[in-house]
Amino acid sequence: MAQSLLEVKNRIQTVQSIRKITNAMKLIANSRFNQLKSLYDGNQSYMDAIKEMMELCLLYVDYHKATRPTCLTQNPGNKKLYIFVTCTLGLCGSYFNNLNKFASKIITENDDVIFIGEKGYRAYKHKVHRAYKRFIHLLDDFSYSSINLFRHKLDALYREEGYSSINIIYTTYINSMTTKCVCKKILPLDGEKIVREKKEKLEPLFEGKSINVADLIVPHYMDALLYRSFLESAISEQTNRKNSMENATSSADKLLYELQLEYNKVRQQKITNEINEIVSGSNDAIDFI
Repeated sequence: MAQSLLEVKNRIQTVQSIRKITNAMKLIANSRFNQLKSLYDGNQSYMDAIKEMMELCLLYVDYHKATRPTCLTQNPGNKKLYIFVTCTLGLCGSYFNNLNKFASKIITENDDVIFIGEKGYRAYKHKVHRAYKRFIHLLDDFSYSSINLFRHKLDALYREEGYSSINIIYTTYINSMTTKCVCKKILPLDGEKIVREKKEKLEPLFEGKSINVADLIVPHYMDALLYRSFLESAISEQTNRKNSMENATSSADKLLYELQLEYNKVRQQKITNEINEIVSGSNDAIDFI
């Protein structure tokens, strides 16, 4: 019985140690989530404004001319490039597993992939035609300047390698409890679709030709789009980690409660047995006298 009591006590101490770790990870993830959420909310107005300006500008570009911006040029062939945004650290629940299942339905062995996050690179580096890992730690401390360098690399790859499209696979943020895996096309932009969907009554006054203005605005839009996507991926990772650690802490609390009941039960049984032994010994002594 004493051994059983010691075993329960050791289990309680182990669960308490694990709970301290999960609770600390929950607090860290919650702090990072709040920081990213503040950036996310503040970035929304800029993203909406730059998108509106870009779409308004592309409405008046002549798509029948040969001199199109690079972002509107469709390369021939079926060669595709994917940007696969995952994570480097763990303890974030099913975040990577969901991304892995989603990407496995899209990425093929003939595709090239730019990996952002070590988990994706380790899982897919041998399953694709070419694996780029130069920007694998881009999310560790990303900013508009680092995103700008990344976008220049994408432009160069799109022109030199002749990809038919560049797509980004990442986890989009919906709310503090829900995230969703998505795949969005980055290049080329579908200017003709914008023309079909948007209608403007008055044409704006362009300083120069509309195509020249598009060449100036679209790179800024691409930077904003990539920054927004990476920001959503980062906040989704912290959301999953926060929720996962919160669930783990709650489970530890429940297990501690059950173990404490078991400990009290074993301890009470041990005390009862000792009392019975004492009473039985006293009765034997009285009978002997």
